[in-house]
Amino acid sequence: MRRLVLPLLMVLSLGGCGWAGRHDETSKPDGFLLHGYVSVAGAAGGATGSACLAPASVPDIVAGGTVRVADTEGHVIAATQLAAGVLAPDGAGYDCNFAFELANLSGSRATYLVMVGTRPAASFPTKELREGRPAVIPVEAATASSSPS
Repeated sequence: MRRLVLPLLMVLSLGGCGWAGRHDETSKPDGFLLHGYVSVAGAAGGATGSACLAPASVPDIVAGGTVRVADTEGHVIAATQLAAGVLAPDGAGYDCNFAFELANLSGSRATYLVMVGTRPAASFPTKELREGRPAVIPVEAATASSSPS
C-alpha cells in the first residue's frame, strides 16, 4: 500500500498543474494570464466598487471597448474587451477602472504592448506580467478649457 501512495500523489499533483494531460508535448507550457485595467481619472464620486463610466472627455474608454496586445514590432497577437467600469478612490478623487485579461500569452517575448481605444501603446515587461503584476494603463480625463472671447 505504501508503495502506491507516493506515485499516486505525484500523478495527482502533476494533474493539478495541467501538465499530466499534455502527453504529446516535450516541455512544460509557458503560457500565462495577462491581466490589467485602464484607470481613468476624474470619475464622479460614489461608493467604492460601484459601477461607473469614464468622464465624457474620454469617449474611447467604455465597457466592451477593444484591448489589443501586440509584440514589440506592433503585430497584434491577441485581443479582448474591457469589462464594465468600477469606481476606486485614488487619494485625490476617484478613478473609473476597466479591467481586462488575456489567457495563454507566451512568456518567450521580453515585452508586450497593450493598446486600448485610441490611446498610444503602453509597454510592459513580460517578466512582471508573468509574476502576476497587472498591466495598468492610466488615463487622465481632459479638462474643458475656455478660450478668451
